[in-house]
Order: sequence, then C-alpha cells, then structure tokens
Amino acid sequence: MAALTFGTRRLRVVLLVSGMLLALTLVPASTAVAAPGEPTSCMGHEASDISPAGSNEEFPDGMVGLREEVRAIAASFGVPVGQVYRIIASLHEGSHEACDEALE
Repeated sequence: MAALTFGTRRLRVVLLVSGMLLALTLVPASTAVAAPGEPTSCMGHEASDISPAGSNEEFPDGMVGLREEVRAIAASFGVPVGQVYRIIASLHEGSHEACDEALE
C-alpha cells in the first residue's frame, strides 16, 4: 500500500470534518425541545409546562411561582419543603393533567 501524500491526507481530513459538520446540522433537534415522555415524573411534567415564565396561566412566574406554592403547601402541613417535592416527583401519572388530578 502506497504511503499517503500530504495532499491526500489533507483531503481526507477536510472531507471527514465536512461530513461531521453536515451530520450535526442534519440531526433533528426535536429531542431537545420535546415534551416530557410518559415515564417523566409529575415534577418534570409541571416544570416543562410552566417554563419559561409567562408561558402558562397556572404559574405565570414559571418555576418561581411553583416554588412559592410548594413552600406554602409545606408550611400548611408543617413538613419540610423537600418532602413535598419528593411526593410530587414520585408520581408518574403520564401527563400534566393527570398529575394535577392526582395532586388535588
């Protein structure tokens, strides 16, 4: 097998890099902006549906509003805030609406 010349090696590197850049631009970004899937916890569904701030009427302040609501719930039951988050995160109801029903 003949040794590759500098020009041939350079051409291979350019083609390889170009192919990689082309592949990166053609890969759909849909997974980065997809809605949470069924195995997502209720905390994930809630966070996804209220972010960014202003995108949901239930919590117009986004996650800040949710945090304040969770603090109020924890205070009313006299439990640590983390315990409320743990309960919400342990539920896997399949959708935001189903999670809201389970938590009512």
